[in-house]
Amino acid sequence: MEDLSCPRCRMTKYRNPSLRLMINVCGHALCEACVDLLFVRESGSCPECGLPLRRSGFRTQLFEDTGVDKEVDVRKQIMKIYNKQETDFGSLREYNDYLEEVEVIIDSLISGINIEATRAKVAAYKFENEALIRRNQARISQEKAYWQDQIENEKRQNDLKRHIQDEMEKEANEAKRMKQQSLLDDLENNKHLTPQQVLEIHRQKLENASATKTFEERLNAGTANISGPDMLLNFRNSANTSISGSNLSEVKPYVYEIFTEDILGPSMPGKDDLMESGYMHHVRESTPSDIGGGYSSFIACSRALQDAFTGLIWRPISTVEGIQ
Repeated sequence: MEDLSCPRCRMTKYRNPSLRLMINVCGHALCEACVDLLFVRESGSCPECGLPLRRSGFRTQLFEDTGVDKEVDVRKQIMKIYNKQETDFGSLREYNDYLEEVEVIIDSLISGINIEATRAKVAAYKFENEALIRRNQARISQEKAYWQDQIENEKRQNDLKRHIQDEMEKEANEAKRMKQQSLLDDLENNKHLTPQQVLEIHRQKLENASATKTFEERLNAGTANISGPDMLLNFRNSANTSISGSNLSEVKPYVYEIFTEDILGPSMPGKDDLMESGYMHHVRESTPSDIGGGYSSFIACSRALQDAFTGLIWRPISTVEGIQ
């Protein structure tokens, strides 16, 4: 419990289970009461290292080791400044050198080695690349907003699917009950008819009933009311700008054509020819489980022969009769 204690008032978690330790960028923890007492005027110095701090910079300690919290804070602050992406560099080697430089800066600030020189270096970089930093921050914010919208949209679609499935299950149970009740009513109201005739009347009544919408139709109708991410719509619109001005009536419809390839070799013999020639004697016989999985000895033999003869320059016998 000694680690989970305030270094100023010596209050521990053992004596006060509701104790909340706060931590700042310097990595030294204080309890919430000491933070409120020392930083009444929103600013002050750390009792451990004397670093000037602000009250707004304190947050709840998340890890037992304060060094981990300090590394999280330092890394978060540095990554806001050194926020270049791989696309900002001409080669992968330059990007890796940049990442290594960032890690050296973070390690210096965490370990306390050359802190003043490192902070001066970070401040100079921030001043020289202020426009680039703002641009990358805006891009990162847009990416976060985009993926957040994607997650929210997927969550809404999953909720809609569950709702539609529940509705269809209730409707199916209700329809089943109504059919049973309708059949009983038809038998009651048509006692003068035979059971076969009553069943035929009941069948025609069910055929004339309006069909309910399928799951896909309901899902498409519900999805149309779900607004997707604006950036995704903009992306789709920008991707379609190349064909938006063209006349779609002039576009020819796609016609599927069977692809044929000349293997430059003899044609594949049939199953009977393979059996008579003895090729199948060298292929493992397929078991019932193999057949269930789609394997057969004939397919294996045909594939082996095709691989062996594909690419060979083959001439029929009629074209080489004059050759001795």
